[in-house]
Order: sequence, then structure tokens, then C-alpha cells
Amino acid sequence: MSALAPTPSASSTAQAALAALTRAGLRAAEDAKRSDTYMVVAENGKVLHISPQEFLHGRKEQPSPPNAKTSD
Repeated sequence: MSALAPTPSASSTAQAALAALTRAGLRAAEDAKRSDTYMVVAENGKVLHISPQEFLHGRKEQPSPPNAKTSD
């Protein structure tokens, strides 16, 4: 018999994916800010060109997911 590692629950997997997407968005905003370019994002089915500052401001207004790590 082989020992199987416990599989993460769907909820924790979804939370990990959401956290990874959040980190990716923040990194993209940092890169756009450094290169002085706009970001292309989709919100409510519409494609928008927004400044990285606007993107970051919008993220601060949204509540953090439970158990999310912050970099403060």
C-alpha cells in the first residue's frame, strides 16, 4: 500500500487560486507603474484601460478574502 497525501479541499484550493491571482494583479500593476503604461483589465464583461494607480486604488476598496496574507 502507498501512502497518499491528503488532497486540499475545493474551498482551500479556490482560496489559494484567488490569492495567486491577486498577487499576479499586484505585480502587473507594479510593472505598469514602473513602465508608465496603462493596464488592460476586464470588468463586468468590458475591456478597460486603467492606470496602475486606479487599479491599486480599486483593489484597496475591495474586502480581502478570508485568510488572505497582506504585505503591510
